Amino acid sequence: MAKLKTYKALLTGTLVLGLLFSLLTSTSAGQNPIVMKIGNPGPGDPHKHFIAASSLEFKDYVERHTNGGIKVEIYPANQLGTMRAITDMVKLGTIQGATCYSAVATMFLPEIELIYIPFVFSSPEIAWRVFDGWFGKKMEKLWVERQGLVPLYQADNGGVRAFGMRNKQIYKPEDLKGLKIRTPQSESIRIFTESLGAAPAMIDWTELYSSVQTGVVDGFEVPTAVLMFKLYEVIKYASLIGHTWDMTFLLVNSKWLQGLPEDYRRVVIEAGRHAKTVNRGVSEFYAAELVQKLKELKIEVYTPDEAVQEEFRKISQKPVEDYIRKKIGDQWVDDFYKAVREAEAATKADNARIYQMFMK
Repeated sequence: MAKLKTYKALLTGTLVLGLLFSLLTSTSAGQNPIVMKIGNPGPGDPHKHFIAASSLEFKDYVERHTNGGIKVEIYPANQLGTMRAITDMVKLGTIQGATCYSAVATMFLPEIELIYIPFVFSSPEIAWRVFDGWFGKKMEKLWVERQGLVPLYQADNGGVRAFGMRNKQIYKPEDLKGLKIRTPQSESIRIFTESLGAAPAMIDWTELYSSVQTGVVDGFEVPTAVLMFKLYEVIKYASLIGHTWDMTFLLVNSKWLQGLPEDYRRVVIEAGRHAKTVNRGVSEFYAAELVQKLKELKIEVYTPDEAVQEEFRKISQKPVEDYIRKKIGDQWVDDFYKAVREAEAATKADNARIYQMFMK
């Protein structure tokens, strides 16, 4: 009997200590959460920017599912520095995360130039399938191995790219001849623009509006949704050529992620997937909304048909592809095309299945 009482006392004491430890741990987590700082370009209003919208989703998911154990701090509008600078800060571990557009991402992984091969993606779904499949996993692995960065998502940056023009619409390739066009810091896009007879000018984003307004350039080349940032005020024409795709990456420091408790690490990874879905949806929404806004503002919007796109492709695809093959090797380019073909086949099969389902 004495032994039984002693055992019960020990068991009760253990349970009490366990409860106290749990309460203390919970209190400590609430008072001293793990801080995750993320640097973002663009506005911080989730109703005005797809990166802000996906960041809010990420923040909410992480904080709720860790019960405040991780506090996510978002720093928009390049508060922590340029996109290149904040990505370097993530590599060094100064901050934990950053969103990075593809043009800057190519400075860290040249293989990302692949998305700039003109007229490869026929629809957003094809691009999504490519980067959600085996090819995307190959790219994710490269981020970790080369840069010590984990891409929690590989998502969209305003959809397909387009031209905004001051005084002339771009209907066909020859319409670009002799014009000065602002391009981002991407050699592939520079080659694409040059192949069509235009003179590319790599002007910083912060100077783009004034450069168009004052006639320093005749127009610019940007993702469709990016036209919403008041660039419509300085153009009369928008040509939605759809020549290349554009992407955004949410990058986190690999060592920081590995150092999290397993349950927290799982939540952060899950939050990345949720944020990716929000990013893609809002990005497409803003691109569609922008087109309607341009029309309301009496800006002429032109979308070429497949025949015209083929004219552009015949001129511009080979020079860009040749450059990329020389830069990163044939294997990467061949694998990329293979992934695109598989994505197209899978999409076609899904569409046929759904069509048959509703036509029976």
